[in-house]
Amino acid sequence: MTQPQSEPVTVQVNRFGAPGLFRWQGKTYHIDTIERIWRSSQGRYSGRRVYLVRSRGRRFTLHFDQRLKRWSLARAPWRTRLGLAVQRLAARIAA
Repeated sequence: MTQPQSEPVTVQVNRFGAPGLFRWQGKTYHIDTIERIWRSSQGRYSGRRVYLVRSRGRRFTLHFDQRLKRWSLARAPWRTRLGLAVQRLAARIAA
């Protein structure tokens, strides 16, 4: 399964270690809501913490690689949701 394309992004975390704002393509986005947080458990993406956030009325998917201490932004958040749905369906079929 392919992972979403992502690109580096500068993230400023709050006192709890969660993203508070990020800079992408020359713009600063203040995070209004963190909708969901989970850990990726797939192959080379294992150990990444994934944040589904909302800013300026848009959804973004931020990835934090704990091993490299590096943030990235998924260019196509729908691919992440689609990937999870396919993964769940494959698990049901295999069971």
